[in-house]
Amino acid sequence: MPEANPKAHNTSQILFFVVCLCFVCAFLLALAAFSLENPQQAAKEFDESKQMLIAAKILNHAGYFEILQEDGESLRARFDLSQKILVPDPNSPKATEAEIKEVASLRIHPLLTDSSGKVYTLEEKNITLTDYLAENKKAGYANLPLKLFYVLLPNDPSISEITEASIAKDLSKAYSIVVPVSGFGLWAPIYGYIALGPKGDSVIGTTWYEHGETPGLGANITEPWWQKQFFGKVIFQQNAGGKVDFKTTDMGIIVVKGKVRDVYGNSPKAKSAVDGMSGATLTGDGVTSAYRNSLTPYRKFLMELQEK
Repeated sequence: MPEANPKAHNTSQILFFVVCLCFVCAFLLALAAFSLENPQQAAKEFDESKQMLIAAKILNHAGYFEILQEDGESLRARFDLSQKILVPDPNSPKATEAEIKEVASLRIHPLLTDSSGKVYTLEEKNITLTDYLAENKKAGYANLPLKLFYVLLPNDPSISEITEASIAKDLSKAYSIVVPVSGFGLWAPIYGYIALGPKGDSVIGTTWYEHGETPGLGANITEPWWQKQFFGKVIFQQNAGGKVDFKTTDMGIIVVKGKVRDVYGNSPKAKSAVDGMSGATLTGDGVTSAYRNSLTPYRKFLMELQEK
């Protein structure tokens, strides 16, 4: 009777062990991914809410609440839980995650607009925000028949009683209109927000929450010192005479190569331009295109705000 080959026996055992190990690892990875899905989604939504508050100058990059003044400067503030508003306080501590979530839930309200400028609630259109964001992020919300924007309500205790249906019918209560912005930088897609004043023309602030730009160069689009120059800029670009034809004029913010004062001087065009970043011309071009392409489809809606 032939003897069993111990080498073959050992090889089959090793292969069996490897296969089992692969299955166990795959199962554990799938289990981990499933268990982390909800926390990851919650963290993502929290970060995007933070970015909107930063763009609207309700929260600063250092994590403190602030109240915007007419001259563009901000007062440090704290969240008063009893009144559910921000109150000036130069010694306020950093905002907690719970406070940021509370302020975001009170002040940020998603709505939709179409090509005619009409406004709808998501509920009217049977749309779930989470699904809408996930399904349309890559395509860009500006390119859809129903375009997403956010209304940020003012710092007032009465806002807790305001419904999204009433906001959709009357946008006069808005403190800021926030529009999602997306495009392509040098290396990868870029995603952010631009916060406009209640008339839908002048800029309050901007943020970029996702990008793949080079640290120290194109990645400077996320830096407070660069974003600070956006305050007061206008998105409906003026002609050489300082006039605006809202129906046809170019829209967006131009990131120039170099300094605005050197490129446009004191001309009306300078009101819609910001200084570029040294060594990041292509990123600046991508940001300029992102603002133009993301804002132009909202033209009718923003014109309606101007008229009202």
